[in-house]
Amino acid sequence: MSGPAAAAGHRFEVVRDAIDVAELLREASAPAWGAVASFLGSVRSPNRGAQVEHIDYEGYEAMMRAEMARLADEVGSGRDLGRCLIVHRLGRLRPGEISLAVVVASPHRADALLACQELVEGLKARLPVWKFEVGEAGGAYVAGRADAGPTL
Repeated sequence: MSGPAAAAGHRFEVVRDAIDVAELLREASAPAWGAVASFLGSVRSPNRGAQVEHIDYEGYEAMMRAEMARLADEVGSGRDLGRCLIVHRLGRLRPGEISLAVVVASPHRADALLACQELVEGLKARLPVWKFEVGEAGGAYVAGRADAGPTL
């Protein structure tokens, strides 16, 4: 990826409505990019042996977008990437609904696949997102993984 990730063609969004995966795939596709890799994260049920009714996702939106762009710059450095699209949904999501979509386009599959995986792992570690999971036994915040530790 040449230049900052915030350049035209890349998208880093925080939304409250359903993520349109088909739109993201269309946006990422171009004749110059022979590979489009994607990851979709959805609410699962059961989780830890209990049925999940819903998850309430909360996040610090401005920081989320900034971290998405910063991470895309890091992951794209030294790689031939065409487009990087990251969309995270906040609000109440039910099992099966998509909370995170990452789509990466590249001329070659290795760059696209590796970048997609590194982006997902980095997002899990760095985004200021909190999940309150509600199920049959009540609700609780889900312990996450944050490299920034207590600063988040």
